[in-house]
Amino acid sequence: MSPSLPQPAASTQQDPTSQILFRQSRVLDLIANGGELGEVLAEFCLTVEDSLSGARCSVMLLDENGENLAPEAGPGLPREFLDALTGIPAGLAPGSSSAAVYRNQTVISSDLESDPLWDGLGEQAAAAGIGACWSAPIRSTGWGAGEGAEEEVRLFGTLDCYFDEPRRPDEEETRFLAIAAALAGLAINTSRAQRSVGRQQLYDPVTGLPNRRVFTRELRRVIGELSPQGDKLAVVLVDLDHFKEVNDTFGYAVGDFLLRSVAQRLLEFRDGTDLVGRFGDDEFALMISEIERGEEVRELVERVLREVSRPHDFGGQELKISASIGGSIFPWDGEDGQTLLRNAENALSTAKKQGRSHYRLYAPTMGGYAFEKLQLKMALGYALENRELEVLYQPKVDGASQRIVGAEALVYWNNPAMGRIGPSRFIPLAEETGQIVPIGEWVLKTACRQAQSWRSTYPDLTVAVNISAIQFRDRAFADTVRAIVGNSGLDPNAIEIEITESVAMHEVEKTLDRLNELARLGLHISIDDFGTGYSSLAYLKRFPINTLKIDKSFVLTTPEDKENTAIVKAVVALAHLLGLSVVAEGVENAQQAAYLRQEGCEILQGFHFSRPVDARAFSRLLKSGFADPSA
Repeated sequence: MSPSLPQPAASTQQDPTSQILFRQSRVLDLIANGGELGEVLAEFCLTVEDSLSGARCSVMLLDENGENLAPEAGPGLPREFLDALTGIPAGLAPGSSSAAVYRNQTVISSDLESDPLWDGLGEQAAAAGIGACWSAPIRSTGWGAGEGAEEEVRLFGTLDCYFDEPRRPDEEETRFLAIAAALAGLAINTSRAQRSVGRQQLYDPVTGLPNRRVFTRELRRVIGELSPQGDKLAVVLVDLDHFKEVNDTFGYAVGDFLLRSVAQRLLEFRDGTDLVGRFGDDEFALMISEIERGEEVRELVERVLREVSRPHDFGGQELKISASIGGSIFPWDGEDGQTLLRNAENALSTAKKQGRSHYRLYAPTMGGYAFEKLQLKMALGYALENRELEVLYQPKVDGASQRIVGAEALVYWNNPAMGRIGPSRFIPLAEETGQIVPIGEWVLKTACRQAQSWRSTYPDLTVAVNISAIQFRDRAFADTVRAIVGNSGLDPNAIEIEITESVAMHEVEKTLDRLNELARLGLHISIDDFGTGYSSLAYLKRFPINTLKIDKSFVLTTPEDKENTAIVKAVVALAHLLGLSVVAEGVENAQQAAYLRQEGCEILQGFHFSRPVDARAFSRLLKSGFADPSA
């Protein structure tokens, strides 16, 4: 658990520590609105100056090699002085900041004239009217690491406070300097992580190609400019055959090399290739315009097969991989992007059934997927009536005690013809048909009844229920929840309402009203899939939420993936700064569990602990004194 931050005093005469904590929202809002790092740190320096009488502040950052320092912000200092600080080596060189980085501790130069650290910069300091300097190291870690955590600490640089006259800090000012440096580290970490998140939402981090979202948007734009009477365009999906075997046999480094090599060949394939994207682990997409005739697409697809199948040189070792390809053509196979992609996927599915290195162009007889979808929609209308739905519960484990403290309720469909169907497959269909409202109400009723039963023995147990966008936006939703929870006799704080980040950020003022209604009922509120949307910290502070749930896409690759690890660290620190608890979902192994526990995630959830189980099996887990199997 991370230490809680002291709160601002109620008095208008606040001490320096309280002032900076109270005014930190200015910096957080700037980060949330996508401000450049230099802008964020300049605002931060001004905030520190307002709180520390007589100070002029700067932030020095290390270069990528960690060897030299340069000022990133210093709004109250002369340009000539900042220029003199540029390129200072990290060591016992001129200036307090160099020594602070070298020693990894705060350095106080209370009188620059007599301090040998400033021998090489004394004239510049005197010209700037500076008599003292306090330098504190800015680290990548701060609040959010678990108690007793051991990890390599990365230095970002230093926070430097300059004064006109010789001056030594008192006890309160020393404490303030440490907190200010920690907040500067959090601001840097968060700003960099947000930029990484923003790019990951649009581009594949391995190949740099646009993801499905960007590709689909561009496809829609291009089609809007075409004429169905004359123009033609092809959508081609390329799926690498048995790519998982490459990762399993040779490792992810070789797998990533192959992905980048294939991406490069597709980019160089043809001048008329308007766009290449990566849709998933082993799937690429091409949008090809300037098509004169249908047979031309067939020739192009055959060339793609040959290009992908040519040996890939990995450090002198030849690697070979084949591909399956499916394609569709505008306007014959669809006059909009969604239809073209769906039909290309149908063609790809048909090609993969033929074995390796096959391709197919769409034909109307490939509409089996659409037929299956229609069957599911029709059968779903009777699922509730026929008692085919079942609620399973996945444990949520306390990171400190390693005991079950809650459950997430997940609905599954036991279809007589197709077997057990997971929520990711049929919930979107329920939303399309409107069945999600009665299904959602049934899930909430079931979860409340079960929670009431468990809490007679485990009074602190909570149960989380996912709420779809359609349910949440229903004007009667809060009244429905009030009636269901009230009729169950359950204490409202035993139920946690989960909405996704994307749902929360849609029409935020209405979201705020709806969340306030639910909070007044006494319910806990959680933001699910956090990190995948476009949350503004300004809005997060206004939402009456209790928990942030880190999206599993970031958890699955920690702690190996540095970018995702930085994102997890930043989300945990931000959540704690805002007084929220953190749930990490998608924990699949002991290494991830240990890392997340170290980072201060209060609650862990995933297959490492248990798959979703029925109520009877969950009761057995509770009775057994369930603990983290890795502990």
